[in-house]
This record gives sequence, structure tokens and C-alpha cells, in this order.
Amino acid sequence: MAGLLVSGLGCSSRSAATRKDSDPELPAQACLENLDLNRLERALRRCNAVVDLHRSDPGPLTDRSLLYTLLGRLDQACSDVNQAMQLVNKQGRAADPMISHELKVRQASCKQRSSSAGKG
Repeated sequence: MAGLLVSGLGCSSRSAATRKDSDPELPAQACLENLDLNRLERALRRCNAVVDLHRSDPGPLTDRSLLYTLLGRLDQACSDVNQAMQLVNKQGRAADPMISHELKVRQASCKQRSSSAGKG
């Protein structure tokens, strides 16, 4: 799980296809910029605003899922992963392959978690 978290932090550099900035104050990649692990709730509030501004971009949802994971809110993290995956699927070939791969890995982790929870 730690590897997923670290890899998620590295995905804040995205291709131009996902950098459509509708608000110069909060670009799509702003969720994890200057992330302070001691102030995750603050980062989450900022990321919520980014998600609201960039509803058709899977990147902010992907980043927010990482924040939810770090906060231990795994159901919300998995919900964001599923929503982001739907957006990636809608984008088809235009989707950022790094985000697509990251989401597939996280989605597998969510599925594994839910199947493990069902066995308990």
C-alpha cells in the first residue's frame, strides 16, 4: 500500500491533455501541490475545490483519492477511483496513460479490499 501512496504523489505531473485550467488560481494539478502531510484536511478542502472546478478531468479525482487514502477514508477513496475511471473511459484514446494505469492499480486495490471485507 505504501508503494501506491508514493507512486500517487509522483503523478502530479500530467500530460497536456489533462491540464485544462478553467481557473488559473486552481489548476487541475493543484490538489497535491505543496502537500503537507501534517495538514491533510486542508489539502482535502483545496482538492475538493479543484474537483468542483474540473469535473470532466479524472486527475483531480485521482489525487483526491490519494488524500482520502492517507486520511484512512478508504470508501471515499475508492468512490473517487471509480468516478475517475469512468471519466478515463469516456476520454478513450485521449486519456492520459499514466492516470489510466494508476487508476487501474488503485481500482484493483479497492476490489481486493472489498472482497477481503466480505470474507471477514
